[in-house]
Amino acid sequence: MNLALRLLVACFVIASPTLLFLGLMRGLEKLRDDALLMRLAESDEAPRDVSSAAAEALDKGPIRADGRGSPAAGDSVPTADSYVCSTCGASNMTGARYCQNCLGELKG
Repeated sequence: MNLALRLLVACFVIASPTLLFLGLMRGLEKLRDDALLMRLAESDEAPRDVSSAAAEALDKGPIRADGRGSPAAGDSVPTADSYVCSTCGASNMTGARYCQNCLGELKG
């Protein structure tokens, strides 16, 4: 009984931070107000940086765990802070040594 209790506590301690993080991400996605962002993006009274940030947030879509918006299906646009794989052409994060798509080694 003592071993089962310890295993149960260990599973809880390991799994709970992950579940809390995922719940927080889902909650933040539900709190996102696209109508407000649209009004800010189109507003003439809002400062230019606020309007451009709102328009950019609308273009990015939902935020992923790595902080970037999710691209459209099949859309792999390389950014200034990414490496492009010479084998498959996929965009990878800065500092990556291997491609996340084909697992080929990145040169750079």
